[in-house]
Amino acid sequence: MALKDQDLNKENFKDRVVRFLKEVKIEAKKITWAPKKQVLMGTLMVVVFSLFIGAYLGILDIIYNFIISILVG
Repeated sequence: MALKDQDLNKENFKDRVVRFLKEVKIEAKKITWAPKKQVLMGTLMVVVFSLFIGAYLGILDIIYNFIISILVG
């Protein structure tokens, strides 16, 4: 009897997985993606902002290193 229950559970598991994957496929079709131009502009803005912040922090690092070297040395 126990083996029969396990077989049923396995079959139910397979059915649940198949149903889940079908539902995922249906939901994936409902996704609306942003237009390519909007994605590229957003990416460009992030890259430019990151470069700006990196340069700003680099300049601050140079300035602080110079000030500390004067104070210590």
